[in-house]
Amino acid sequence: MKNGIIYEFWGRSKLLNLGNKRYSDYVKNFFEDKLKDDMINKDITTKILIKNNSARASIVAKEDGILSGMEECSILFKGLKVKNKKKDGEKIKKGQVITELSGNINKFLGVERTILNVLQRMSGIATIIYNLNKKIKNNCKIAATRKTLWGLLDKKAVSTGKGLTHRLNLSDGILIKDNHIKALNNDIKTALILADNNKKTKFVEIEVANKRQALKAALTISSLKNKKSKKIFAIMLDNMSPKEIKKTIDEIKSKKLQNNVLFEASGNINEKNIAKYSKTGIDIISLGFITHSAKALDIALEIK
Repeated sequence: MKNGIIYEFWGRSKLLNLGNKRYSDYVKNFFEDKLKDDMINKDITTKILIKNNSARASIVAKEDGILSGMEECSILFKGLKVKNKKKDGEKIKKGQVITELSGNINKFLGVERTILNVLQRMSGIATIIYNLNKKIKNNCKIAATRKTLWGLLDKKAVSTGKGLTHRLNLSDGILIKDNHIKALNNDIKTALILADNNKKTKFVEIEVANKRQALKAALTISSLKNKKSKKIFAIMLDNMSPKEIKKTIDEIKSKKLQNNVLFEASGNINEKNIAKYSKTGIDIISLGFITHSAKALDIALEIK
């Protein structure tokens, strides 16, 4: 039951496919911009050197990881014959062929860099998520933040690696952050009441920096739920140590307030300390580095 609420609150993966017009348009516009940058005055090297227009090529994994970006790259494969060997979300091993292509060599080389950039970055993000999931304990989930370089493509890669997307945009749910609270003279109760009164979303999350603020938020949420609020609430425990988070959640539980709220941990969490955070009673851990500092997976396109 709780897993379903967690996925509903922080998961938007069902929107991130080419069957969704908004996402499809986003990817097409993204590729259009990238190809314009690459082909301002055509590929003069290929034009000068290559006379044989027909060729075959393979996209090959150069290291182990989780594949992501194949659905998106299908847009760039148009006009070529394609034989996919692996699918998004599957494990790939060093030396494995991911897909085989045949067709006009000018087409290969014109889109080669864009294809590889997408596959390398998205697969790198998916691989990070996959490896982090092996470190966490209990039933804790991992999510992205909005600290992305490639927006929805980064979010899709997180989803491919079995992570949750968090919000896709600012209208995707209410997230009351520290600056919102400061603008309300640090009045957490008023912030939550105003959010509860809004009819446009049922998702409300509030960021807190210490146990005192978390308890205030939990008490207010409990009061709103007793008044039959239909919102789903979450408390983000930001930049707090695992010890502080555990003490905070334990105290909220001791006051029997935990049934009305989900818990998120964020800030200064990495692959070295994520296991400790996952054992604090938290429901989800959000990580900025998985998208703003992702290491690309080594993938190559080889002409045969």
